[in-house]
Amino acid sequence: MTPSLLGTGLLIVGIVVWVVCAIYAYRIAPTFGRSRAAWTILAAILGPIALMVLYVLPKKQPVGHASDSKRTDPHDALYEVPRKKR
Repeated sequence: MTPSLLGTGLLIVGIVVWVVCAIYAYRIAPTFGRSRAAWTILAAILGPIALMVLYVLPKKQPVGHASDSKRTDPHDALYEVPRKKR
């Protein structure tokens, strides 16, 4: 294996890792209350470092949720016992 071929392979692996980090940041940023676009760009530039920072930062209110402190799980209604009608 020639050194240039080895370097090309490492470059391809690096690009794949950076793209996977950007996709993962796009999917996970809203669960931490962060902007998808901003963290996707950061992950595309910084790669795994951006994901580490995303996990270390304190969580904000998730994007798209109401600001009230009481959050209900939409699946809770599936497990409720029906009440008898009077």
